[in-house]
Amino acid sequence: MKWKFKFLVAALLFSSCYRNHLYVQQEWVDRNFLASSHVNTPDPRQSEPPEGQRLLIAWDFPRSIFLKDLSFAVTVRFWDDTQQEIVDPIQRKRGYQAFYFPKKKILTYRVQVVTKEKEVIETWKHQFWTERIDIGDL
Repeated sequence: MKWKFKFLVAALLFSSCYRNHLYVQQEWVDRNFLASSHVNTPDPRQSEPPEGQRLLIAWDFPRSIFLKDLSFAVTVRFWDDTQQEIVDPIQRKRGYQAFYFPKKKILTYRVQVVTKEKEVIETWKHQFWTERIDIGDL
């Protein structure tokens, strides 16, 4: 009887609903990003190594959500006070994608998953993300 209770509790805990379908990570890209930097092999890219940052986005949506014709709406703000917005369709139910920003330093970002009707399904925000306030020309 005792093992049945433990099994029931474990089944309830491990079968709970999984809500977070989106994961975003920020990463530096520089000379150390090249494998040749670690194994000492010739590499023509060592003369001009990549430099910048990238966002890595991983997702795993249930079929019911994926069938809503989803897209990424990515907004990235940089330290030089510029902003870039990217809209990219999601082709697969599960996958990952990298957005590379050469020679840029990311200040903050927001990644939203939206339907074709512009309904926001899920949002991942950098901890310093805030909406931009335009105060006009001063």
